[in-house]
Amino acid sequence: MAVQRISEFDLWKPDYPLALVYIYVGGTTTLASVFTDVGLTAAAANPQTLETQTVAGVSYGKWAVPLYTNDDYELDINSGDQTGVKHLPLVTLDAENASDAVVTTTGGSASRAVDDHFADVINAEDYGAIGASSSTNTATINSAIGIAAANGGGDVLLPAGTIPITTLSLSVGVRLIGKGRAVTTLTSSEAQSVITISGDRAGLGKLTLDGLTLVGSSVGLFSKANDEVYLDDVLIKRFDVGMHYKGGRRCTWGSLSISNCAVGAKLHGDDDAGGGADGDDWRNNSWEGGNVDLCTTTGIELSFEDRLCLGNDFLNVGIQNNTGTAVKINGARYTVFRNCFWFGNTTSLAVLNDSDTDNIALNTIIGLTIAGGTFEDGAVTFQDTCQDVIFDSVEIKDVDFTLTTPDNNIIFKNCTEDTDVTISGNGEKFIRIRDVHEGIFSGQTTDAVATKVWALELAPGAVVIAQARVTSTQVNGIGRSARHIQCGAYRPGSTLDYDNQTANFTVGDVITGGTSGATARIQADSDSGATGTLTLRSVDGTFENNETITDVAGGSALVNGTITDIDVALVPAPNESLGTDYETTAGFAAAWVANGGEFEFQVTGAASETHDFLGEVEILVND
Repeated sequence: MAVQRISEFDLWKPDYPLALVYIYVGGTTTLASVFTDVGLTAAAANPQTLETQTVAGVSYGKWAVPLYTNDDYELDINSGDQTGVKHLPLVTLDAENASDAVVTTTGGSASRAVDDHFADVINAEDYGAIGASSSTNTATINSAIGIAAANGGGDVLLPAGTIPITTLSLSVGVRLIGKGRAVTTLTSSEAQSVITISGDRAGLGKLTLDGLTLVGSSVGLFSKANDEVYLDDVLIKRFDVGMHYKGGRRCTWGSLSISNCAVGAKLHGDDDAGGGADGDDWRNNSWEGGNVDLCTTTGIELSFEDRLCLGNDFLNVGIQNNTGTAVKINGARYTVFRNCFWFGNTTSLAVLNDSDTDNIALNTIIGLTIAGGTFEDGAVTFQDTCQDVIFDSVEIKDVDFTLTTPDNNIIFKNCTEDTDVTISGNGEKFIRIRDVHEGIFSGQTTDAVATKVWALELAPGAVVIAQARVTSTQVNGIGRSARHIQCGAYRPGSTLDYDNQTANFTVGDVITGGTSGATARIQADSDSGATGTLTLRSVDGTFENNETITDVAGGSALVNGTITDIDVALVPAPNESLGTDYETTAGFAAAWVANGGEFEFQVTGAASETHDFLGEVEILVND
């Protein structure tokens, strides 16, 4: 409760000796309640007669004790003098209207009305009730959207909790922002588009959009020909279609996840010929972070419908446990997936041209790059044009590739594959390339000591053939040389002793360590009954002494010791010249050599001679 002190006669005032003072409720003729304590427990008389004293011929008046009231008040003195109304101080806004009160932000310098400050942020709850009623919630949010739209765009803030709605439309620049993806959830069971993007730069942030029961024909988010659509920290789940875009450009999404839909995201270049012919290309869009999982038909569908689907980029997106096709690329061009991870999908990736043969200049597969990341489990299929399809530095495990007459090679550059990878169909177009298998080297020799200029560690069981072209020019003389040298090498499989065999191993099968999880493929088995020695290639991990090893066919034994690696060996008749060696001095030589586990190329100079050399190597490895 607000209390104020009646301070007019706290101090001696001249000309008011023994004055009779009435204390009225401000603006009335009702006597105010007056007290002698701030707690308003000790009532005082009203009216009051002032005390008096005379000093130097002047008489003064003053309250006998301090006085307090919880009313606005005014004074009437000797039935002749009146004061103005003195209002209670503002200590609470309960039942008050302070819209026009002026405030200054801490640290600010300009004062503004309270209602102007509140209007800086559009909270949906300021425009109506938000509760259990979907129609009421929709009306409330639409009112807030209308305010933001009238401002040319802005954020509409939603409270925490589950908010049932029917459908909403977001105009230019209007964004619905919740308290966090795990905090604010919009739900709707409408068999249509629940949220429609109706203008550029509109979108969602910090919320979940939930279709509840995968209602047929339901679409979580729909947009047609809108650019720079905003999605950040958003989860869309349990719709027939999570998102459907008929064109759009320069969208940048962060931490966007889609879960448990029939189709997760339709990202289409689509003119929408049957719906106004006002769609657009789907191009130059970026999706960073988040996850797409549990979709039963398609997770992400990049498609030329009748407009370009071009230049779209995905970064650090997880694509997991989809029972349909996780990613379908239908006639899309120059698509990039960077450090994305595919795991547990039935079909991880399907790449094909669009079926419209009248638009082959626009809808054939050209440019698909998978850079970094992981593919684990599931099928990957390629067909049709497949021009410039490149997997670069991707870890590939237990993936079944099918190449159905692709027009071009599928390039796998610097990728790793485990022993469970299979390739069917036109496997001759599955092309592996490694940067370490070729390169240019240069340097200088000043003595007759062999110098390693290029080397490759060979895996157990690997076979290679290599060639090198090397030239030299003598710095302190007129000597020069040019050579072209070919050489083959191999590294025998590593050996692993075993004992306590309970079932024979099968050559060609993969063994797995029961404790370590290490794997390797059996090249040979020297079986002496309960004991023996396996020769292994494609070794992944480290087998542990006395752990159980088993193969696919049921072979089983205990490891006896540790694996033994065998050194690299050159094939018979190594270092064959692929032409006539040219040299004007014997002071420079070059050769392929085996050195432990490495296959190396070395150059050798001569004493007292300085040679600048420049060379290039190419190597083909089967490991």
